Amino acid sequence: MNILVVEDDADLRVEIVEYLERRHHVVTGCATLAAAGQALNDMIANGRPPDAAVCDVGLPDGDGVRFYLANASRVPACRWTLMSGGHDLDRLGRELRNLTVRPVVLEKPVPMRSLWEALEGMPGSHEPH
Repeated sequence: MNILVVEDDADLRVEIVEYLERRHHVVTGCATLAAAGQALNDMIANGRPPDAAVCDVGLPDGDGVRFYLANASRVPACRWTLMSGGHDLDRLGRELRNLTVRPVVLEKPVPMRSLWEALEGMPGSHEPH
């Protein structure tokens, strides 16, 4: 899979990117929505749109929900996962409730197994060894 990861916490971003790379995925990690927007444009222009996107909700230059809403239709086959602290979960539920296709929402801290299952689209699936 070709995966876009947007997370401003450098340690968490590196952890996610390395975890996914160890599972043989091509991963682009970004710290801001501006960088993620450019990376997404480049991926689309190069004919390699992301198969999955993992995006933090609270980023220094904007809201990951807005990024999802603005870009999901550009990459309709992409599986989106939004990550947020518990304080945002009610708001996310309200904002995403009327969408036909909703992203997976995971509460931070996100166990890597949960992230893997969300990306694979198979709750309860077993992680490869």
